[in-house]
Amino acid sequence: ETTMKVTVIGLGAMGGGMARSLIRSNTISEVSGFDLSTQLVQSFYDEAHAAGKSTPSLSSELTVENFVDETTEVVLIVLVNEAQCQSVCDKLLSIMREGSCVVVSSTVSAAWSKSAEAKFSERNIQFCDCPISGGSVRALNGEITIMASGEPKSLEYIDPILQAMGKEIHVIQ
Repeated sequence: ETTMKVTVIGLGAMGGGMARSLIRSNTISEVSGFDLSTQLVQSFYDEAHAAGKSTPSLSSELTVENFVDETTEVVLIVLVNEAQCQSVCDKLLSIMREGSCVVVSSTVSAAWSKSAEAKFSERNIQFCDCPISGGSVRALNGEITIMASGEPKSLEYIDPILQAMGKEIHVIQ
């Protein structure tokens, strides 16, 4: 049984629900949630902590660096736009370890996704572009639709996460 350490970046309507469906998954051992809203971060931490899936303590300083480290296996990005994703990815490039994986579930262009994948690939970090649909209720229930694209080995690596969050997973070649 795999146990993964995941950080979700963006705890809004979709990201918050997706992160909570990861708390309920037996294959995920630890879930951190990062957002610029202290309230969203605190309430998510409390829920993860109650389920025994949180980090030992919650950082009071809301920076990506305090929620992702070299032990993080997967970072799931659920932000509003490409600009937000870009600023987070710039930071992740210097933090994440080889073999870990970045999953972007935000609306980004194919060109942006290709360029991000190339940058991560140079550092041997896996990258998957996984846009989502289904709304916040489905996100909370682990029933969203996920259009997953990436290298076959990367998609296999993040499969436990996709299964925990999604009802329908379409692999886009």
